[in-house]
Amino acid sequence: MKKHPANTAELAHLRNVTERIGKIPEEEWAFVVKHIYKQRYEESTFLVQAGEQVDSFFFITKGLVRFYYTTESGKEFNKHFAGESGYAGSYISVILGIPCPYSIEALEQTELLVLENRLLQELYNRHPFWERLGRVNAERLAILKEFREKEFLLDSAEVRYRRFLKEFPDLVDRIPQYHIASYLGITDVALSRIRKKMGNINPG
Repeated sequence: MKKHPANTAELAHLRNVTERIGKIPEEEWAFVVKHIYKQRYEESTFLVQAGEQVDSFFFITKGLVRFYYTTESGKEFNKHFAGESGYAGSYISVILGIPCPYSIEALEQTELLVLENRLLQELYNRHPFWERLGRVNAERLAILKEFREKEFLLDSAEVRYRRFLKEFPDLVDRIPQYHIASYLGITDVALSRIRKKMGNINPG
């Protein structure tokens, strides 16, 4: 995959999102930007395929990706979606150094800023800010995982769909209905029934 230099606006976008947890020291930002580059992925191409060793983390500046597992029989189960200002990667590959168990596919033409995993490890040792960033992101993932477990165990399909509409209001019209159904753990037909039942009712 060809590497492209990141422009000033893209780097500013990344910094603005990152600094939601605190200000990056100028010397640390000056160091990290030298190692960031941009890549483009066309629709239906893979950032990561299951079984690959993932050597980078991605920050999405444009586009949309899905994370999904595939069974031995070829059935797909969506686990997450990420759009602009979102991240993509695999903590399993970063921390344990093992292949990623899921695939990450571009659902649209997607542009990303790339930071290699080896540099992430170096950053953790350079300054407390980077360790804090890693901790906060790990906490957010843990919280998301707990909510997903709770909704699959306790909530109805309709409640899960209403929550999806709240969590991804800008993505609903960009994601095919069968991908949404897979994310909710239901069939396309079941999702169609829920949407018909809701009609024009406010999903909130």
